[in-house]
Amino acid sequence: MTLSELNAYLHREIEAFPGQTSLLVSDPLSPEPLHAWQETLRVPSASTIKTPILLTALEQVRQGMLSLTDPMTVSPDCVLPDTEVFDRGESVYSLGELLYWMIVESDNTATNVILDALGFDAVNEYCAMILGLENTLCQRKMLDFAAAQAGLDNFTSAADQRRLFSLLHGGQILNPGLRKIALSILCRQRSMDCMLRYIPDAVEVAHKTGGLNGVAHDCGLFLLPRRPLFVGIFTWDGPSPDGDPGQKRYIGRLAKAVYDFYKEV
Repeated sequence: MTLSELNAYLHREIEAFPGQTSLLVSDPLSPEPLHAWQETLRVPSASTIKTPILLTALEQVRQGMLSLTDPMTVSPDCVLPDTEVFDRGESVYSLGELLYWMIVESDNTATNVILDALGFDAVNEYCAMILGLENTLCQRKMLDFAAAQAGLDNFTSAADQRRLFSLLHGGQILNPGLRKIALSILCRQRSMDCMLRYIPDAVEVAHKTGGLNGVAHDCGLFLLPRRPLFVGIFTWDGPSPDGDPGQKRYIGRLAKAVYDFYKEV
């Protein structure tokens, strides 16, 4: 596939998708996109908001405000019905463990406990002032449907996600040890059914997915041997209920086409 053929393929797929798409493909060290479609548009973040939450927590560790070994209580009233990590009894976990489960299993219970420790203001200030993100906003906890009905939601954009992954990979935030921890956690997440769905190769990817009714996202860094590649694909107002694979297959097709072209470039 040539570059013009790849562009034509992406355009056809995006035009045919019965929903909205934001796409950004770029070298994380270059401001010029390789492929872009509504990349600066603010979109419902779903669980992709957990990456800036992770970085905010690690920044507080860097500053000595928190420690990865700090004990954090997960009380029975905090445990959400969708958890695959926590039981109903009161348990104590370290901050490091909760950060791991927040990303690797995208666990909403762990996320809410971490948000209680950080506060929304800390996350939003870090995103705006340190990361320089323009469209990322954290306003509610996970599965807080009352807040969502009141108009409070979490948002991000493909361009914002590209920026935070670029800053992380480029060594411009945190410190070497904490950057290594962040990338390691992001590389170990277990959601493999979006960008990685159709890629058979054993490629290392630091990424985060997100999903809600009609929403499916995946974004992060393909750590290719020749050079890293940021790929962010965000879909919303789509036809697929939460958990349905339809939009994820669409993301998988786009990601495989991009990966197949750039893996040898």
